[in-house]
Amino acid sequence: MFANLPLPQPDEIVPLMIQASEDHRAEKVDLTVGVYRDDSGHTPIMRAVREAEKYLAVNRTTKSYVGPLGDPIFVGLIQEFAFQKKIKSKFIRGIQTPGGSSALSLILNLIKKAQPHMTIWVSDPTYANHGPTIKSIGLKLKEYPFLNRETNKLKTDSLMSALDSLGPKDAVLLHGSCHNPTGLSLYEADWRKIADIAQKRGFFPIIDTAYQGLGSGIKEDAKGLIIMAEKVNHLAVSFSCSKNFGLYNDRVGCAFLMGTNEQEINIAQTQLAALARPCHWVAPQNGSEIVRHIMLTPQLKIMWLEELSAMKKRIAGLRQKLALVLQNETQTKKYDFIAKNSGLFSILPGTPRQMEILRKDYAVYGLDDGRINIAGLSKNKISYLAKSIATVI
Repeated sequence: MFANLPLPQPDEIVPLMIQASEDHRAEKVDLTVGVYRDDSGHTPIMRAVREAEKYLAVNRTTKSYVGPLGDPIFVGLIQEFAFQKKIKSKFIRGIQTPGGSSALSLILNLIKKAQPHMTIWVSDPTYANHGPTIKSIGLKLKEYPFLNRETNKLKTDSLMSALDSLGPKDAVLLHGSCHNPTGLSLYEADWRKIADIAQKRGFFPIIDTAYQGLGSGIKEDAKGLIIMAEKVNHLAVSFSCSKNFGLYNDRVGCAFLMGTNEQEINIAQTQLAALARPCHWVAPQNGSEIVRHIMLTPQLKIMWLEELSAMKKRIAGLRQKLALVLQNETQTKKYDFIAKNSGLFSILPGTPRQMEILRKDYAVYGLDDGRINIAGLSKNKISYLAKSIATVI
């Protein structure tokens, strides 16, 4: 039956996760998978989530299916959160999905159905799952310039020039905030330029929002999306609750479509639900019920916002400390970009061979392209990590 199947392209992260878990050296620093960890190396359940789970365990009355669009109250709450209630003049419709990856996959499948010859443009580099998802759906994939690997800064001019060459047969995938894997941020002026170009050239923006609240703040991290939504006539958003609610394995997300024609967007929303049917039919509800209860319970919402803010500040503090220790270790400002980046990730200027040496000889686990998860770092490992990086890279 399956004898002629070739092996799929290997996923780099999963084997490294396994390799790191089997490495019992005391000095080990595992910065592979993109999850938030506390100083003990544990990925905690947020306090507000724990309280919501306790409430739902007693008061939940059913485990029945929801409709194909998901829980409309949950979807509405996430829409308000993602767009910060700012977009009033256009029509926005969404459906609940099993995580942000599923949201993006459904959006891309909808594009394939509506515009099968469209090209999807992603940043160089981008999140490891973007390319395989686009290719599996059968859409053309191209890259636009983003990271200058020599300076670890944004290739602003090249980026804008590339986007200015696109048109209505192109879709551009942008990271809403906390770019994965670089940690680079688009400034408000950058977003305004991109929005102007999108309006002029007519390409279709897709905003992948996976880290809202963990960069500069909830409102600040939404600015790019809001600027785009106010300027262009159409866009799509994939939204994940994995990081900012810590609901990684509950798979909680939404896919949103925005347009100026209500009938068109209503049909597109129904098509999204139809595309979901042969895959997962209806989205799982446990995680969305937790989010909904937190958002609708004032004391839990305050608790969640305080914890989210503390997580954001801790990540920023780790960045500042690591950059400072690296400055002392190398007697250069080569790594100051780490403090300027935001969100979970940064890319070290190391070769695949150097990253392999870090893993083999120093028990420091990052990806071959240099990506490390700052949010997985413990304070007591910063000095050792800095010495290892300075020695090898």
